[in-house]
Amino acid sequence: MASHSLFHVLTLEPLALGSTPLIDVRPAADFAAGHPMFSTNIPLEIIETCWHELPPKGASLDLLANKSQQHNLRQIFERQDYQINSIILAEEEEQAKWSAGSRSQRLWRANPLLEQYINLIKKLINSDNPLAFDVGAGSGRDSVFLSLHGFKTIAFDNNQHALNRLQQFSERTNSEVETLNINLQLEIEKLKLLITTHNPQFIMQARYLHRPLLDIYRDYLPCGAMVAIHTFTQEAAMFGKPKNPAYLLQTNELTDKFSGWKILLDQAHTLEDGRPLTMFLAQKP
Repeated sequence: MASHSLFHVLTLEPLALGSTPLIDVRPAADFAAGHPMFSTNIPLEIIETCWHELPPKGASLDLLANKSQQHNLRQIFERQDYQINSIILAEEEEQAKWSAGSRSQRLWRANPLLEQYINLIKKLINSDNPLAFDVGAGSGRDSVFLSLHGFKTIAFDNNQHALNRLQQFSERTNSEVETLNINLQLEIEKLKLLITTHNPQFIMQARYLHRPLLDIYRDYLPCGAMVAIHTFTQEAAMFGKPKNPAYLLQTNELTDKFSGWKILLDQAHTLEDGRPLTMFLAQKP
């Protein structure tokens, strides 16, 4: 087995805001043998498929590497618009003080609805091994986040490249995530069948809107299931994409659609560029 294929265990909490990430680009076996606390292992040989595991571009980073890896290391990260404060060479450090094991600091964040309300979601679902559907999963931060919190997750997307990246992400973090390539605009009946067959307790839909899905959630999810939607509202068109009304929620659209459900959260979240998204969470009675 290649050394970089060893899985690591991500911390539940992300790195504190304002802290400078320390990226350990050594092989996973080297990281497991010893590493500084709060460091994150992303082996250099797979870094090109793992940029989504880092903070947003423009962030400042410190790097930890073996001497044999230092050639062109700074340029690799700077090409992705990261600012490198320092490159630390493992052979020059006092490794006796390092921590052993595979626990790696989580740098990325799931969507804010999950980050802020995951404990409420777990409390209300009240299941030891709940099943979640991540609809429009993309590269899978939300899917992996849910797995970290005890959910078995099925991630849906019609972009196979993104799903391949998610599968690698899931394997590296030993996450319980299954991927499924499905075009929900053309294969909506397939989703209906999956819901009635698997009875998921939680649906996560972030930055994606196809209105017929809302009817399926409302009509086919089991009692006690929860729907979380974090997507753009119609005011977002004033600030940029998306502008197509088909992808923008109208005022009170979700509360009207899920009338009769217990509305747990219905508020706005604004991106740095001004675009508003809904933070909506409801539970079927």
